[in-house]
Amino acid sequence: MSKNEPKSNGINVLSLFDGVSCAKLALEKAGIKINKYYSSEICPHALAIQNYHYSGDTNFIQLGNVCDIDGFDYANEIDLVVFGSPCTNLSSINKTERTGLEGSESKLFYEALRIMGQIYTFQPLFKKLYFLMENVASMSRKDRDIITNELAVIFPDIKLYKINSADIAGANRRRYYWSNIPNIGKVVPTNVKYQDLVVNGFVDKEKANVLLGSNCTLTNGIKRYYNMNIGNIIFKDKAFAELSPEQKVLQYPSILKQSGYVGGRNVKIDEYDFPNGCYRLPSILESERLMTIPDGYVSDVPSVAKTNKIKAIGLSMTVDVIAHLLGPLKEG
Repeated sequence: MSKNEPKSNGINVLSLFDGVSCAKLALEKAGIKINKYYSSEICPHALAIQNYHYSGDTNFIQLGNVCDIDGFDYANEIDLVVFGSPCTNLSSINKTERTGLEGSESKLFYEALRIMGQIYTFQPLFKKLYFLMENVASMSRKDRDIITNELAVIFPDIKLYKINSADIAGANRRRYYWSNIPNIGKVVPTNVKYQDLVVNGFVDKEKANVLLGSNCTLTNGIKRYYNMNIGNIIFKDKAFAELSPEQKVLQYPSILKQSGYVGGRNVKIDEYDFPNGCYRLPSILESERLMTIPDGYVSDVPSVAKTNKIKAIGLSMTVDVIAHLLGPLKEG
Protein backbone atom coordinates (compact mmCIF):
# COMPACT_ATOMS: atom_id res chain seq x y z
CA MET A 1 0.00 0.00 0.00
CA SER A 2 1.49 3.29 -1.08
CA LYS A 3 2.24 5.74 1.71
CA ASN A 4 0.49 8.37 -0.43
CA GLU A 5 -2.52 6.19 -1.29
CA PRO A 6 -5.69 6.92 0.68
CA LYS A 7 -6.52 3.86 2.77
CA SER A 8 -10.15 4.28 1.73
CA ASN A 9 -9.09 3.03 -1.71
CA GLY A 10 -8.71 -0.45 -0.29
CA ILE A 11 -6.07 -3.15 -0.70
CA ASN A 12 -5.34 -6.09 -2.96
CA VAL A 13 -4.97 -9.38 -1.10
CA LEU A 14 -3.37 -12.71 -1.96
CA SER A 15 -4.53 -15.53 0.32
CA LEU A 16 -2.60 -18.78 -0.07
CA PHE A 17 -4.03 -22.08 1.22
CA ASP A 18 -7.19 -19.97 1.49
CA GLY A 19 -9.63 -22.63 2.69
CA VAL A 20 -13.07 -21.06 3.09
CA SER A 21 -11.59 -17.54 2.86
CA CYS A 22 -11.49 -16.66 6.54
CA ALA A 23 -8.87 -14.02 5.73
CA LYS A 24 -11.53 -12.20 3.73
CA LEU A 25 -13.99 -12.45 6.61
CA ALA A 26 -11.34 -11.12 8.99
CA LEU A 27 -10.50 -8.15 6.78
CA GLU A 28 -14.17 -7.28 6.51
CA LYS A 29 -14.58 -7.60 10.27
CA ALA A 30 -11.60 -5.29 10.78
CA GLY A 31 -13.23 -2.73 8.49
CA ILE A 32 -10.53 -2.95 5.82
CA LYS A 33 -11.76 -2.43 2.28
CA ILE A 34 -10.73 -5.09 -0.24
CA ASN A 35 -10.28 -4.24 -3.91
CA LYS A 36 -9.22 -7.62 -5.27
CA TYR A 37 -9.02 -10.86 -3.33
CA TYR A 38 -6.90 -13.58 -4.93
CA SER A 39 -7.56 -17.03 -3.46
CA SER A 40 -5.30 -20.07 -3.86
CA GLU A 41 -7.10 -23.27 -2.83
CA ILE A 42 -7.57 -26.78 -4.26
CA CYS A 43 -9.86 -28.57 -1.76
CA PRO A 44 -13.16 -29.15 -3.61
CA HIS A 45 -15.24 -28.73 -0.45
CA ALA A 46 -13.62 -25.42 0.46
CA LEU A 47 -14.04 -24.28 -3.14
CA ALA A 48 -17.74 -25.19 -3.04
CA ILE A 49 -18.15 -22.96 0.03
CA GLN A 50 -16.20 -20.16 -1.67
CA ASN A 51 -18.31 -20.44 -4.81
CA TYR A 52 -21.54 -20.34 -2.83
CA HIS A 53 -20.57 -16.93 -1.48
CA TYR A 54 -18.39 -15.35 -4.14
CA SER A 55 -19.10 -16.89 -7.55
CA GLY A 56 -20.74 -13.65 -8.68
CA ASP A 57 -18.00 -11.39 -7.29
CA THR A 58 -15.63 -10.36 -10.09
CA ASN A 59 -13.11 -9.08 -7.51
CA PHE A 60 -12.84 -12.56 -5.96
CA ILE A 61 -10.35 -14.44 -8.12
CA GLN A 62 -9.51 -18.12 -7.69
CA LEU A 63 -5.94 -19.05 -8.64
CA GLY A 64 -5.93 -22.79 -7.94
CA ASN A 65 -2.82 -24.63 -6.80
CA VAL A 66 -0.19 -22.59 -4.94
CA CYS A 67 2.52 -24.46 -6.84
CA ASP A 68 1.26 -23.02 -10.13
CA ILE A 69 1.33 -19.37 -9.05
CA ASP A 70 3.99 -17.10 -10.51
CA GLY A 71 4.49 -14.30 -8.01
CA PHE A 72 5.99 -12.06 -10.70
CA ASP A 73 2.51 -11.84 -12.24
CA TYR A 74 1.29 -10.00 -9.12
CA ALA A 75 4.25 -7.75 -8.41
CA ASN A 76 3.29 -4.11 -7.94
CA GLU A 77 -0.30 -5.18 -7.29
CA ILE A 78 -0.49 -7.12 -4.01
CA ASP A 79 -0.56 -5.19 -0.74
CA LEU A 80 -1.06 -8.11 1.65
CA VAL A 81 -0.28 -11.84 1.59
CA VAL A 82 -2.04 -14.06 4.13
CA PHE A 83 -1.40 -17.78 4.51
CA GLY A 84 -1.42 -20.71 6.87
CA SER A 85 0.66 -23.39 5.16
CA PRO A 86 -0.18 -27.03 6.00
CA CYS A 87 0.69 -28.08 9.55
CA THR A 88 0.39 -31.83 8.89
CA ASN A 89 4.09 -32.54 9.35
CA LEU A 90 4.63 -29.90 12.03
CA SER A 91 1.91 -30.61 14.59
CA SER A 92 2.61 -32.69 17.68
CA ILE A 93 -0.75 -34.42 17.15
CA ASN A 94 0.51 -36.15 13.99
CA LYS A 95 3.31 -38.11 15.61
CA THR A 96 3.75 -40.61 12.75
CA GLU A 97 3.84 -37.84 10.13
CA ARG A 98 5.85 -35.28 12.09
CA THR A 99 8.70 -34.87 9.64
CA GLY A 100 8.89 -31.07 9.87
CA LEU A 101 9.26 -28.61 7.02
CA GLU A 102 10.59 -31.34 4.75
CA GLY A 103 7.33 -33.27 5.05
CA SER A 104 5.22 -33.83 1.96
CA GLU A 105 2.63 -31.20 2.93
CA SER A 106 4.37 -28.79 5.29
CA LYS A 107 7.14 -28.16 2.75
CA LEU A 108 4.56 -26.10 0.86
CA PHE A 109 5.67 -23.28 3.16
CA TYR A 110 8.52 -22.83 0.69
CA GLU A 111 6.04 -22.26 -2.14
CA ALA A 112 4.53 -19.36 -0.18
CA LEU A 113 8.06 -18.09 0.49
CA ARG A 114 8.87 -18.30 -3.24
CA ILE A 115 5.74 -16.37 -4.23
CA MET A 116 6.30 -13.62 -1.67
CA GLY A 117 9.94 -13.31 -2.74
CA GLN A 118 8.89 -12.91 -6.36
CA ILE A 119 6.33 -10.24 -5.50
CA TYR A 120 8.79 -8.41 -3.26
CA THR A 121 11.53 -8.39 -5.90
CA PHE A 122 9.58 -6.07 -8.18
CA GLN A 123 7.71 -4.15 -5.53
CA PRO A 124 8.27 -0.37 -5.90
CA LEU A 125 10.15 1.26 -3.07
CA PHE A 126 7.15 3.38 -2.11
CA LYS A 127 4.82 0.37 -1.89
CA LYS A 128 4.96 -1.70 1.31
CA LEU A 129 4.26 -5.43 1.07
CA TYR A 130 2.64 -6.80 4.22
CA PHE A 131 2.18 -10.44 5.17
CA LEU A 132 0.64 -12.60 7.87
CA MET A 133 1.43 -16.28 8.37
CA GLU A 134 -0.23 -18.72 10.77
CA ASN A 135 0.83 -22.18 11.89
CA VAL A 136 0.67 -24.49 14.91
CA ALA A 137 2.44 -23.53 18.12
CA SER A 138 3.22 -27.19 18.79
CA MET A 139 5.87 -27.31 16.07
CA SER A 140 9.46 -27.89 17.09
CA ARG A 141 11.68 -24.96 18.00
CA LYS A 142 13.90 -25.92 15.06
CA ASP A 143 11.06 -25.56 12.54
CA ARG A 144 9.85 -22.36 14.18
CA ASP A 145 13.31 -20.82 13.89
CA ILE A 146 13.72 -21.95 10.28
CA ILE A 147 10.43 -20.29 9.35
CA THR A 148 11.38 -17.09 11.18
CA ASN A 149 14.81 -16.91 9.56
CA GLU A 150 13.52 -17.66 6.06
CA LEU A 151 10.83 -14.99 6.32
CA ALA A 152 13.31 -12.46 7.74
CA VAL A 153 15.31 -12.60 4.50
CA ILE A 154 12.36 -10.93 2.74
CA PHE A 155 10.88 -9.09 5.71
CA PRO A 156 13.61 -7.87 8.10
CA ASP A 157 10.98 -6.23 10.31
CA ILE A 158 9.23 -9.53 11.02
CA LYS A 159 7.73 -10.22 14.43
CA LEU A 160 6.51 -13.49 15.94
CA TYR A 161 3.35 -13.73 18.06
CA LYS A 162 1.97 -16.67 20.02
CA ILE A 163 -1.78 -16.49 20.58
CA ASN A 164 -4.39 -18.91 21.89
CA SER A 165 -7.73 -18.24 20.19
CA ALA A 166 -9.40 -19.07 23.51
CA ASP A 167 -8.50 -15.55 24.64
CA ILE A 168 -11.25 -14.16 22.42
CA ALA A 169 -13.12 -17.24 21.13
CA GLY A 170 -14.85 -20.30 22.51
CA ALA A 171 -12.20 -22.85 21.58
CA ASN A 172 -8.53 -23.41 22.24
CA ARG A 173 -6.29 -22.94 19.23
CA ARG A 174 -2.65 -22.21 20.03
CA ARG A 175 -0.92 -20.72 17.04
CA TYR A 176 2.20 -18.87 15.97
CA TYR A 177 1.70 -15.82 13.79
CA TRP A 178 4.49 -14.14 11.82
CA SER A 179 3.93 -10.66 10.40
CA ASN A 180 5.52 -7.35 9.49
CA ILE A 181 2.32 -5.40 10.13
CA PRO A 182 3.25 -2.57 12.53
CA ASN A 183 1.56 -1.65 15.79
CA ILE A 184 -0.09 -5.00 16.51
CA GLY A 185 -1.23 -4.78 20.12
CA LYS A 186 -1.96 -7.48 22.65
CA VAL A 187 -5.20 -9.42 22.42
CA VAL A 188 -7.74 -8.15 24.95
CA PRO A 189 -9.39 -11.26 26.43
CA THR A 190 -13.16 -11.62 26.24
CA ASN A 191 -15.52 -13.70 28.35
CA VAL A 192 -16.82 -15.97 25.58
CA LYS A 193 -17.51 -19.46 26.92
CA TYR A 194 -18.10 -22.73 25.09
CA GLN A 195 -21.45 -23.11 26.84
CA ASP A 196 -22.61 -19.75 25.49
CA LEU A 197 -22.31 -21.02 21.92
CA VAL A 198 -24.17 -24.32 22.08
CA VAL A 199 -27.76 -24.65 20.88
CA ASN A 200 -28.80 -27.29 23.41
CA GLY A 201 -27.15 -29.49 25.99
CA PHE A 202 -24.32 -28.87 28.42
CA VAL A 203 -20.52 -28.82 28.30
CA ASP A 204 -17.98 -29.54 31.01
CA LYS A 205 -15.20 -27.23 29.83
CA GLU A 206 -15.02 -23.46 29.77
CA LYS A 207 -13.36 -23.62 26.35
CA ALA A 208 -13.70 -26.28 23.69
CA ASN A 209 -10.72 -28.35 22.62
CA VAL A 210 -8.97 -27.50 19.37
CA LEU A 211 -11.26 -28.17 16.42
CA LEU A 212 -9.92 -30.92 14.18
CA GLY A 213 -11.11 -32.52 10.96
CA SER A 214 -12.14 -35.61 12.90
CA ASN A 215 -14.05 -35.71 16.18
CA CYS A 216 -15.14 -38.33 18.71
CA THR A 217 -17.53 -41.12 17.79
CA LEU A 218 -21.00 -41.46 19.27
CA THR A 219 -20.22 -44.92 20.62
CA ASN A 220 -16.94 -44.91 22.58
CA GLY A 221 -15.80 -41.36 21.89
CA ILE A 222 -16.02 -40.37 25.54
CA LYS A 223 -12.75 -42.24 26.17
CA ARG A 224 -10.99 -40.34 23.39
CA TYR A 225 -12.37 -37.11 24.80
CA TYR A 226 -10.91 -37.68 28.25
CA ASN A 227 -7.93 -39.97 27.70
CA MET A 228 -6.50 -38.03 24.75
CA ASN A 229 -8.15 -34.62 25.36
CA ILE A 230 -9.14 -34.60 21.68
CA GLY A 231 -12.52 -33.78 20.16
CA ASN A 232 -15.56 -32.08 21.64
CA ILE A 233 -18.82 -33.42 23.02
CA ILE A 234 -21.98 -31.86 24.38
CA PHE A 235 -23.92 -33.70 27.11
CA LYS A 236 -27.67 -34.17 27.24
CA ASP A 237 -28.08 -33.69 31.00
CA LYS A 238 -26.56 -30.99 33.17
CA ALA A 239 -26.18 -33.35 36.14
CA PHE A 240 -24.18 -35.82 34.05
CA ALA A 241 -22.02 -33.01 32.62
CA GLU A 242 -21.09 -32.01 36.17
CA LEU A 243 -19.83 -35.49 37.11
CA SER A 244 -16.10 -36.15 37.25
CA PRO A 245 -14.51 -37.63 34.09
CA GLU A 246 -14.00 -40.92 35.92
CA GLN A 247 -17.68 -41.12 36.86
CA LYS A 248 -18.76 -40.29 33.31
CA VAL A 249 -16.58 -42.99 31.78
CA LEU A 250 -17.89 -45.48 34.34
CA GLN A 251 -21.59 -44.67 33.87
CA TYR A 252 -21.66 -44.15 30.11
CA PRO A 253 -21.63 -47.80 28.92
CA SER A 254 -24.94 -48.57 30.66
CA ILE A 255 -26.50 -45.39 29.22
CA LEU A 256 -25.33 -46.37 25.72
CA LYS A 257 -26.69 -49.90 26.12
CA GLN A 258 -30.06 -48.60 27.31
CA SER A 259 -30.28 -46.23 24.32
CA GLY A 260 -29.88 -49.07 21.83
CA TYR A 261 -27.59 -46.97 19.64
CA VAL A 262 -24.95 -48.98 17.76
CA GLY A 263 -23.70 -46.43 15.25
CA GLY A 264 -22.93 -46.97 11.60
CA ARG A 265 -22.05 -44.84 8.62
CA ASN A 266 -25.52 -44.82 7.11
CA VAL A 267 -27.33 -43.86 10.30
CA LYS A 268 -28.95 -40.45 9.85
CA ILE A 269 -29.49 -38.38 12.97
CA ASP A 270 -30.34 -34.78 13.65
CA GLU A 271 -27.35 -32.68 14.71
CA TYR A 272 -29.06 -31.71 17.97
CA ASP A 273 -30.30 -35.16 19.00
CA PHE A 274 -28.59 -37.39 21.58
CA PRO A 275 -28.88 -40.84 19.92
CA ASN A 276 -26.69 -42.58 22.50
CA GLY A 277 -28.75 -41.11 25.34
CA CYS A 278 -25.76 -39.21 26.70
CA TYR A 279 -23.93 -36.83 24.38
CA ARG A 280 -23.69 -35.46 20.86
CA LEU A 281 -21.03 -33.75 18.78
CA PRO A 282 -20.97 -30.01 18.04
CA SER A 283 -23.10 -29.04 15.07
CA ILE A 284 -21.75 -27.21 12.05
CA LEU A 285 -23.29 -24.00 13.36
CA GLU A 286 -21.68 -24.44 16.78
CA SER A 287 -18.34 -25.24 15.14
CA GLU A 288 -18.59 -22.00 13.16
CA ARG A 289 -19.17 -20.09 16.36
CA LEU A 290 -16.17 -21.69 18.03
CA MET A 291 -14.00 -20.35 15.19
CA THR A 292 -15.84 -16.97 15.18
CA ILE A 293 -17.03 -17.64 11.63
CA PRO A 294 -20.40 -15.91 10.99
CA ASP A 295 -23.47 -18.06 11.59
CA GLY A 296 -24.52 -19.82 8.40
CA TYR A 297 -21.36 -19.04 6.43
CA VAL A 298 -20.55 -22.76 6.25
CA SER A 299 -23.61 -24.40 7.79
CA ASP A 300 -26.05 -22.92 5.24
CA VAL A 301 -24.08 -24.04 2.18
CA PRO A 302 -25.96 -26.79 0.30
CA SER A 303 -24.37 -29.75 -1.51
CA VAL A 304 -21.43 -30.10 0.91
CA ALA A 305 -21.60 -33.01 3.37
CA LYS A 306 -21.48 -32.34 7.10
CA THR A 307 -18.17 -34.17 7.56
CA ASN A 308 -16.58 -32.05 4.84
CA LYS A 309 -17.97 -28.84 6.34
CA ILE A 310 -16.57 -29.77 9.75
CA LYS A 311 -13.19 -30.56 8.17
CA ALA A 312 -13.18 -27.20 6.36
CA ILE A 313 -13.94 -25.38 9.62
CA GLY A 314 -11.27 -27.33 11.49
CA LEU A 315 -8.68 -26.22 8.93
CA SER A 316 -9.75 -22.58 9.11
CA MET A 317 -8.25 -19.62 10.91
CA THR A 318 -10.00 -18.05 13.89
CA VAL A 319 -11.59 -15.02 12.24
CA ASP A 320 -11.47 -12.69 15.25
CA VAL A 321 -7.78 -13.38 15.88
CA ILE A 322 -6.90 -12.65 12.26
CA ALA A 323 -9.04 -9.49 12.36
CA HIS A 324 -7.07 -8.33 15.41
CA LEU A 325 -3.72 -8.94 13.72
CA LEU A 326 -4.76 -7.24 10.47
CA GLY A 327 -6.52 -4.37 12.23
CA PRO A 328 -3.61 -1.87 12.13
CA LEU A 329 -3.77 -1.87 8.32
CA LYS A 330 -6.98 0.12 8.58
CA GLU A 331 -4.93 3.04 9.78
CA GLY A 332 -2.86 3.04 6.62
